[in-house]
Amino acid sequence: LHRGAINNNNKVWNSKAKMAMVSITLIVGDNNNNSSNRTKLSRASLLTLYRFSGSLLLGLLLHSRFYQPSQFPPRLLQTFHAAKLFLLPSLFLFVANYTNSIALERIGISLTYTSKCGIPLITVLLTLLLDGKSALPSAVTLASLLPIAMGIGAASWNSPTFEPLGFLAALVSTTSQAGLNVVSKRVMRKTGIRGAEAQRAMVFVALGIGLVMTGANRIGGMMKEYNTGPDDAEESQQSPSTMLPSVPASHPPLWLTCLAVLAYHTEYILSFSFVSLVEPITYGTCDALRRLLIIVVGNRMFRGDRFSKTNLGGILMA
Repeated sequence: LHRGAINNNNKVWNSKAKMAMVSITLIVGDNNNNSSNRTKLSRASLLTLYRFSGSLLLGLLLHSRFYQPSQFPPRLLQTFHAAKLFLLPSLFLFVANYTNSIALERIGISLTYTSKCGIPLITVLLTLLLDGKSALPSAVTLASLLPIAMGIGAASWNSPTFEPLGFLAALVSTTSQAGLNVVSKRVMRKTGIRGAEAQRAMVFVALGIGLVMTGANRIGGMMKEYNTGPDDAEESQQSPSTMLPSVPASHPPLWLTCLAVLAYHTEYILSFSFVSLVEPITYGTCDALRRLLIIVVGNRMFRGDRFSKTNLGGILMA
């Protein structure tokens, strides 16, 4: 993935294998290349691609016979075939993660994860639409979800970090996560594929979606540069990218990036191991406790803006 490859195109294009290895590098671009600055990936895009690619690599390499390199091609082929069965869950997975990264960047941990406590509510609606009333829990259980909805509204009321686009991204992520919980369980039940194998198949497709999306953005930027004159290109360099503001020159530390990938991989391996054992509404409600813990720990760790009494009340209520 090193960025020096972008200045060595003649060697890069010698083989298809090298093309695949430098694809993310070509999409990100070189910090010293002015023509590519406006098409660099945003922090949200970069984090999403790192997590998907790193998780896929860990899933392919970490197994009981990891010391046998000959096991890699069969596992990759098995992942490819399983991926065809998980196209819809993979789409939900990509949207949930990408929009979650946008929300974190714009409105911070607290409001993002308080908003995502609405996953059980949306799960109820999706269950009603897909499986009918018979699949819904009791009226008492449904009534207990109301404080969650009220808490979400109170948490974002006059918040010092409230921003419309970030809050919208959090809601989209919430909806996609609920859809992932419901649809992935249906596919697992139908195919018999679950746990680590299901996670690997979904992250394979999600990575492909991410690469296509960022590649299209890269090509669009190159075409825009080709169709505009030098003066217009210099002027447009100051305008925002089509995929959110570009990343700063400084890259996140390698150890932090690896830790983010490892945490993401571990979380979703466990998630897809347990989601098939319980009802989606139960899973989503218990997941809200984890998200509230993230809010508290994140606020203490990053010393974020102090919440108003209304915001604190909303978080506690949710």
